[in-house]
Amino acid sequence: MLNYLRTIKIISLSVSSALLLAACATTDGTEDIDDRYMRSQHGPDLQLPPETSEVKVNDGYRVPEGLVITQREPKGKKLSLDPPQLLLVAGDGVWEDKERAEPTVWVRSSSEELISYVVRFMDSQQMSHQEPTSSSVKTNWISDDDDNKVAEHLGTYSLEGERHKFALTIVETKPNEVALQAQHEAYQQLINDKWVNVDTSSRVAKQFLNYFIGYYDSERTREARARILQEAKIEVELGYNDQGALALVSQREFLAVWDQMPRVLEALNLEVTDRDRSEQTYYFKVNEPETGFWSWFGDDEVTAKVDLEPGNYQIKLSELNAGGVSLSFYGAEGELLDSSTVTKIYPEFSAEFKRGKAKRGKK
Repeated sequence: MLNYLRTIKIISLSVSSALLLAACATTDGTEDIDDRYMRSQHGPDLQLPPETSEVKVNDGYRVPEGLVITQREPKGKKLSLDPPQLLLVAGDGVWEDKERAEPTVWVRSSSEELISYVVRFMDSQQMSHQEPTSSSVKTNWISDDDDNKVAEHLGTYSLEGERHKFALTIVETKPNEVALQAQHEAYQQLINDKWVNVDTSSRVAKQFLNYFIGYYDSERTREARARILQEAKIEVELGYNDQGALALVSQREFLAVWDQMPRVLEALNLEVTDRDRSEQTYYFKVNEPETGFWSWFGDDEVTAKVDLEPGNYQIKLSELNAGGVSLSFYGAEGELLDSSTVTKIYPEFSAEFKRGKAKRGKK
């Protein structure tokens, strides 16, 4: 009995091993399936039961007359083992357009700006490319033996000796966003020392687009960090507001200047009394200087560091038509300060805006 059981186990293991080996893939990247079913013999004709002369079949199940199987080649060996490829959309302002046949993403950008990122992407990866147009950049041949990380991972994972051509093209524009599409324009494999054309695929186009999306996201993140580091440093010069009055002007965006105003006023010992975001105005006060015995010692914590008479003032921020922001100074009743006064207080305001948080010392 024991020998019988041992024999059954050995047979079971042998059959399992054979099935496992049969399921393995061949080295040419195709499925090695059992296609003996293609050589099966024709079975016996359908036999009607006794005393039955015909079989009634509903029309919905009727087999079409004259049906002939014309393709007898097994399909399994032609299937690729390459895994499916998804668009790895990441970062703010990038999303996939699933309605298009070719891999496409929408990017919150302008055509000119996005094309510049595409060129920088290809240059950073040392990809040879053609002269860019206003809406497209096309590569030259990218081979899997090129000296860059992108080229190493394009195409199939089971073959060596491949090269590709791609295009990244803006196919549609909307206000503040553009649709960027990847095309796999040419594909060749090295077979018997000759380059042979192979069908292009949307899968490989997605691979290429994914690498650009990753580059774009990392560059935008790096640039955002640089802006954060610089946001406390604002260049301010003497200029004019859109009404022609002398003012302080900066090329930075409105919010950057607005957010820095409390710090600048505090650093200049100007007391912030109010602010009105809807009017884009800060209200501040120049305190009366100390008098009497304690005035001999001075008080850098209280004394204003700009040449203004004691009293209440306003700073109104306005976005300039030509870009940037103007800072106009007014008295308590809304009267515009004269040009000579603005000129006198300009150096202190300019220096404090430029100094920023990072370089401010202790009071």
